[in-house]
Amino acid sequence: MGKFKVFIYLLFFAIACGANAQPVDTITFRFEPDVATYRVRCHAQKVIGTDTTFFTLADTVNSAYILTWGGDVVPLQNDIPRVTYEFTAPGIYSFALSVYEDATGLTHVDTLTYNIRDIIRVPNVFTPNDDGVNDLFIIRANGLDVLDISIYSRTGTLVFQKKAPIIVWDGRSSSGALVSQGVYYYILTSDAPGVTAQKGFFHLYDPKD
Repeated sequence: MGKFKVFIYLLFFAIACGANAQPVDTITFRFEPDVATYRVRCHAQKVIGTDTTFFTLADTVNSAYILTWGGDVVPLQNDIPRVTYEFTAPGIYSFALSVYEDATGLTHVDTLTYNIRDIIRVPNVFTPNDDGVNDLFIIRANGLDVLDISIYSRTGTLVFQKKAPIIVWDGRSSSGALVSQGVYYYILTSDAPGVTAQKGFFHLYDPKD
């Protein structure tokens, strides 16, 4: 019974907040690139005066705002503030967002373009110290073609190997221990047509530094 009362209170609070909210001047959205270059997230934003903030799921309670995403393709899920688009080929694509504001009866629309690229990006440094910044060695690729990577220490010891469309390494060996600071050598190949094999070096800095 207590949980039910809390739910009712939160529901009325959300409705009250929506009723007292300032009208939106305009809307836009921000692109958030994914590890896979053929995938991109879009996050809806509302502009009120000089303030730009993200739409949240709470904004859509009782259809205070109705969000509709579109463009050259449709996202995996619609009607929510943050959606993911997936593509099968590179190109410059159009993205569209329409937001109906129930309080004013107005519909706000914005359209942007984004360049979906078929590239492979290998980082040249990473620091696995769990600070939330550059903790992982991530190879950005299209997320469709299977890549095969082998990483070696300067002495030629194999420390990591993986075959997958997305390559992510946390700096640990097969035993689960963090490898030592230093320069590492990688060889990246693929059986997919059009993917050129590459090799190079990157730096791993001591997590304690």
